[in-house]
Amino acid sequence: MKYKNVFLLLVALILISLPVPSFSQQGDLAPLGFKFGIDKKDAKKIIDSNGKRIVQDETDSKEMRVILMQGVIVNLPVDVSGKDVMTELEFYQKKLLTTSLVFAATDEAEKTQIASDFDKYYTSEYGEPAEKDSIMFFDTTTWHAPDVILVMHTNNKDNTVKIQYKYKPGQQARFEDELDQKRGTVHKDPAEQMFLEGDFSKPTGYDEAYGTQ
Repeated sequence: MKYKNVFLLLVALILISLPVPSFSQQGDLAPLGFKFGIDKKDAKKIIDSNGKRIVQDETDSKEMRVILMQGVIVNLPVDVSGKDVMTELEFYQKKLLTTSLVFAATDEAEKTQIASDFDKYYTSEYGEPAEKDSIMFFDTTTWHAPDVILVMHTNNKDNTVKIQYKYKPGQQARFEDELDQKRGTVHKDPAEQMFLEGDFSKPTGYDEAYGTQ
């Protein structure tokens, strides 16, 4: 019995000494079931393995590609049973940068209910929205979560609701890359190295430099 206890103690010590996975390594940065940074091929494997159908696959620009999948593959934080919903995947330089829920409500009442339910949930989870904007028949609400920007767009004309999960470091990398193209320079910042080159560990001082804490 003594040797058994010693063995169990050694196992426990080994487990405690193992490195703990980072936030991104734990799969927490995989909203809607697709981890940020994966490529189109891996995303399609996930779609196929879940028996879902791709209804749109097109290139928006030289660097952008969008895939639209029927339905969702994860449990959502609010009840959307019976709702017309699709999952949108946006790739930048062949890496998944944004995932979105796209709801096509049957009428204004359903659109308002969907938006209200998600608004209440995200506010309870992440606090009051960082931004709220209204332009013509569009309303936009933004929350900031760890490493993710949540943006809810409601279209009051066609009664659609789009909820985007944007990877913060990837957005910064995209901004810097597009800025370099416009000014004709090549500049690699920590976000570009982390996201576009596949290194998902944050550099020292990244949060302070880019205000993502």
